[in-house]
Amino acid sequence: MDNSAARHFSPVRTLPPEVARKIAAGEVIDRPASIIRELLDNAVDSGADMITAEISGGGIERITVTDNGCGMSKEDLEACARPHTTSKITAESDLLKLTTLGFRGEALASIAAVSRLEITSRRETEENAWKAVVPPAGVSANKITPASRAKGTTVQSEALFENIPARRLFLKRPASETNLCRQIFIEKALPRTDISFRFISDGKTKHELPAGQSFAERFVEAFDITEPPSFFSEISGKSAHTGNDGEPDWTYRLILGSPSVYRNDKRLLLIYVNGRRVQEFSLVQAIEYGATGYFPNGTHPAAVLFLDMKPSLVDFNIHPAKKEVRFKDISEAHHAISTAVRNFYRSTSEIPESTLETDIDDNAPDLYSYESRPGSANFGVAAAEDEPDYAPHSAHSGGFAAGDSFAAGDSYGSRQNTPRQYPDKFSFPHTAFQSPIVTIPKAETDGGTNANFAENRLESGESQSFAENRPARGFRYLGQVFSVFLIVEKDNELYLIDQHAAHERYLFDKFMKNAGLKQPLLIPYKIATESEDDDKYIESISEEMEKAGFSIKKADNGWEVSTVPQKWQGTEDYIKRALLEERKSPSEIIRTIAAYSSCRAAVMEGDYLDRETAESIIEKAFELPDPHCPHGRPVWIRMTKESLYALVKRT
Repeated sequence: MDNSAARHFSPVRTLPPEVARKIAAGEVIDRPASIIRELLDNAVDSGADMITAEISGGGIERITVTDNGCGMSKEDLEACARPHTTSKITAESDLLKLTTLGFRGEALASIAAVSRLEITSRRETEENAWKAVVPPAGVSANKITPASRAKGTTVQSEALFENIPARRLFLKRPASETNLCRQIFIEKALPRTDISFRFISDGKTKHELPAGQSFAERFVEAFDITEPPSFFSEISGKSAHTGNDGEPDWTYRLILGSPSVYRNDKRLLLIYVNGRRVQEFSLVQAIEYGATGYFPNGTHPAAVLFLDMKPSLVDFNIHPAKKEVRFKDISEAHHAISTAVRNFYRSTSEIPESTLETDIDDNAPDLYSYESRPGSANFGVAAAEDEPDYAPHSAHSGGFAAGDSFAAGDSYGSRQNTPRQYPDKFSFPHTAFQSPIVTIPKAETDGGTNANFAENRLESGESQSFAENRPARGFRYLGQVFSVFLIVEKDNELYLIDQHAAHERYLFDKFMKNAGLKQPLLIPYKIATESEDDDKYIESISEEMEKAGFSIKKADNGWEVSTVPQKWQGTEDYIKRALLEERKSPSEIIRTIAAYSSCRAAVMEGDYLDRETAESIIEKAFELPDPHCPHGRPVWIRMTKESLYALVKRT
């Protein structure tokens, strides 16, 4: 490669205005969706209650956004497309009290630099509308002419990147660009239920969202969610701190789907701060932490968080597209939101009941029916939740792979690498249920202090029994099927109890009940921090860690942990990763370890239980305050006598 050009002297020059504008515009406008974003922000800021966005050719050919807002005067039209002209702020101090979506004065000038721009507007107090055609240089309007329209503004952009052919090469197909424009439209429309929004693509109306919808209704309609709005609830809260004005530092409104509404990705988990959709991991994390244990592994809740914070406590001026935000302090909001989510799911997680109808629809969605949710009775029950090969000991281990172990040589690692011994063949010609062969020591289930999560005595022929030898109370045990379900009759209902999930939840609750009890470490854990943010975060949760059983104090180049919770099965590496990389709260760390430990200590699918053991698990299951395993699976499903009669056409 010839480097002679790099060595050649070249004087510093001022770029021509049109070149400078195109370079600057590239930071704001990189595709049609960017234009949609900027123009919708301006339309919302105008006070409009009706906004229409129309595109052609994926927005590359034409984009038109029309509103019925306050409009602009002839003088405003002459100035609006010049660089750094805005009606939103006048001084630097205004950046600390922003209440509008736009404020930089770059949008129209940037659009004019990369496309052909026309603006038509009329103020309500003026008789005439005016039309401005803005030249590519974006210095001033080429010509202002009278026009005709009602109050409001129409902005039209045509031939995007016509004057920068190289930029066009990086655009996607029109269909893909259309989808990106639609996503931005939905994001802007979601928080403003007081505004009617319409989206038109190539002459066809794709979305029409009327004003006056509830947030749940708009969420469901905008994202084409299959579950009805009745499956969503709204909760709200506010900061305990107030300023000199007596107003709380922040408030929030949270739209949450019921426990039966979840997805395999996070596309239905959205965060808004002061009306803007932002990418904020800590707030997504708060919702996910609160929902932990109420959904199957690998799935996520459907939720929209609207956080309104005093402008002085948040800074949006750090990203050209305002996709990122910087908070003065988000810890209080994080804790409040996470707690609210957990309380919500705890209160709404009802026992799933089988509601299979006489005419079974094979295409019906697999959803659990919750008695507290109206409109849910027509959904069928999927006993295995779309995972026929459900193996709790491998697939559902609190986020750890089947071969993982917190510590080398611990009993969990050795246990799961040692094959279980089962009889080669079972033959039961006169019964539908397998003969019992497994018992579990009483110490593991009676709540005594000798229970040890690191051990699981599931060998055939154990001498100790699972629980005291007493008759079952209030139910009749019918037998075990498929080596995983315990069949029980209780109060004219038939229960199918997942033996692993029931035992696992019982052990988990016992572990959590004892959380806070400490045991000293022979060699303290050393946590080396690399930034002030790490130190600040650990310091902010040190008191909470102490309550959870972790004694942590500042040390050279970081922190030192001298005690851990009793029956702790974690490692130094895990605590480092949880605090520094994942930023988990102490309670979340404890929960993860408890879920990990109880999963491995519980009876497994494939364990054949004797009657006494099975009845003890059943009795413990019916005493559970929350009949879901730590990973979100229901402990049982139930069917009424009437539903069984209907299945066999019996009256």
